[in-house]
Amino acid sequence: MKKLAILGFALAVAVAGLAASDILILGTTDRITELSFSNSYDHFTWHVLRHTSKALLGLEPGTNALVPAVAESWEISEDGLVYTFHIRPGIVFWDGTPCDAAAVKAALERTLRLDGPEGGVGLIKPVIKSIDVVDDLTVKITLNYPDATFLIRMTDNVIPSLIYTGAPEDDFAKGNYVGLGPYRVVEYIPDERVVFEAVDTYFGEPPKTRRIVWVMYSDAAALRAAIEAGDIDIAFRTLNPIDIMDLMDNPDLQVLPGPSASIRYLLFNVTQPPVDNVFVRQAITYAVDRDAICEQVFSGLNTPIYTMVPTGLPPADASIDVFPKRDLEKARELLALAGYSEENPLKVNLWYSPKHYGTTEADVAAVLKQAIEETGMVQITIQSLEWGAYIERMSQGGFDMFLLGWYPDYLEASNFLLPWTTESPEGLGTFFNHHPNFDAYKNIAEVALSMVDEEMRAKLYQAIQILSAYDVPWIPLWANLQQAYVVAQKGVGGLVLDLSMELHLDLLYKE
Repeated sequence: MKKLAILGFALAVAVAGLAASDILILGTTDRITELSFSNSYDHFTWHVLRHTSKALLGLEPGTNALVPAVAESWEISEDGLVYTFHIRPGIVFWDGTPCDAAAVKAALERTLRLDGPEGGVGLIKPVIKSIDVVDDLTVKITLNYPDATFLIRMTDNVIPSLIYTGAPEDDFAKGNYVGLGPYRVVEYIPDERVVFEAVDTYFGEPPKTRRIVWVMYSDAAALRAAIEAGDIDIAFRTLNPIDIMDLMDNPDLQVLPGPSASIRYLLFNVTQPPVDNVFVRQAITYAVDRDAICEQVFSGLNTPIYTMVPTGLPPADASIDVFPKRDLEKARELLALAGYSEENPLKVNLWYSPKHYGTTEADVAAVLKQAIEETGMVQITIQSLEWGAYIERMSQGGFDMFLLGWYPDYLEASNFLLPWTTESPEGLGTFFNHHPNFDAYKNIAEVALSMVDEEMRAKLYQAIQILSAYDVPWIPLWANLQQAYVVAQKGVGGLVLDLSMELHLDLLYKE
């Protein structure tokens, strides 16, 4: 049925007069949650939003260097509190509405005001004190405190920073908005497809392909079958590891490993019994078996990690290994301190989402369960929910122990430490804002973000990592290299892969 639907769509495109080179069909197992700038916080939804609107600044594909976007230039006050942005003249939204300083102010303030419970507005809201129009093409943003990452946060990689109009005044956009990007969404059928069409109003370089179709597959096996059969031009997020290795031998396909700053980890709601006990969380850190996950589930494509901060991110040397290697005896000692034994085992849930990260999650959960239960003092019940319900329950505090993945909002070490601790702990399910050490993390973070000296900032980030190994709001598990692989038909070009782990749709083309 899926193949017939794709063929039907391709026929409709031909009838509409588009040549084969004017359309690219991409496949994924990922899903959209809610097309709202203030109430979404996942990779694929953000992928859709960032290709339909733009922010004051952007990241250059391939280098991730800061570049002008809606703002053509900017200045920073000496005290680091006032950022003045000069809007590029002549920019218009899709409907012809001018994008001036007032439009920028209105969009940002609307996002900050709505601040949805399942969104990522916490990435920008705490730092912004006020937004003021200086003149038609000049906007001034005053901060509550100096933030060395503020310009990175104001790029189109951070969706709450996007500029848009036409959304309901007092409700989330839910796809009802007018953007500034190279594409607009012309069709969205949940769990089936989302269709992009290039717009003529875009201020940047025109997209190389007129229409982009993302087809949503049920699982990795169906995605592999589609790329092998030629039903789709590109497969991205997420193929099974064994499929990736098999497809490398297919002469008709390109298999490209992209760089990855993505990580996978376990999280705890630190207010939820029985994992509100720090000894329980510490015990689980000693019981998990990262090597078994990487070898048994991912055939060695992924590698174990012992900190949340990937290497290679600024500031230099911020990443340090702080979590322990596996030690079942130490795990048993900690469980005993928490009051558990073989006769009175710890009973805890392990939650996962079955499709959002590909079809390997059930296997990951099974390996984790086996490893932790090897202590002889733990009984784990594995539970799962589809992604939309998963993030809703997560943000309501409904999980005790759960699997999650992280794709950076911006490429700086703080983005791998603060979201779960000081920025959006309830939205991301840790509820760490209720932890007795919350203020300590918050104080360290505020000092670190005010530091121009990158060496000092790196040391403070190291301190947060060290504290996290004691408090255990998370357990870093593996570097997610598998999801950075792209498989494409021969003749597909413009596949620029960088640490954003983003497919840049406007650069894609088919010969």
